[in-house]
Amino acid sequence: MTKISRIPIEVRRMGYFISNLWNAFSLLESREEAVIFLKELLTPTEIRMMAKRIQIAKMLLEGYKYDDIKTHVRVTNNTISSVNSKLQFEDGGGYLKIVKRLIQIESKRQDKLEGKKSIFDPGPYAGRKTTEWLLNKSAKKLQNYIKRKSVEKQTD
Repeated sequence: MTKISRIPIEVRRMGYFISNLWNAFSLLESREEAVIFLKELLTPTEIRMMAKRIQIAKMLLEGYKYDDIKTHVRVTNNTISSVNSKLQFEDGGGYLKIVKRLIQIESKRQDKLEGKKSIFDPGPYAGRKTTEWLLNKSAKKLQNYIKRKSVEKQTD
C-alpha cells in the first residue's frame, strides 16, 4: 500500500505541487506519452490500483452486481463502494465522463471485431450439461471433417 511521507509540508507548497501534477496531465498529447509518463511516475502497484478502480466504475455503470465485480476484479466490497460513491455523489463527474467515453470506445471496437464475445459471455452452451456441450462440439467437428473430405473427393 502506498504511504505518504511523515515529513510535514506546508499546505500552500503542496497545493503548488498538486497544481503542477494537474498541469502535467493536461500537457500529455497522446496515449503513448501518457503510458510512458505514468509508467515513470507511478509504481506498478499504483497503476494496478488505478486500473482496477476504472474497471470497477465501468462495470458499475454497465449494471454489474457487486459480487460479479468482486469476483472479476478481485477487490473488496469497500473498494467497490468507494468507487460507487464517487460515481453517485461527486459533482465533477470525472469518473462518469471518462468511463462513458471508455465504454463508447469499447463498443466501437467490439463492432469492428465481429464474432468476438465479452469476457462475461456464458457461451452457446451455458447451463447445459458438460456432456451435451461436448457432444455438440464433437458433432460440429465431425460435420466439418465430412465437408472437407467431400470437397477433396470432388477435386480429385
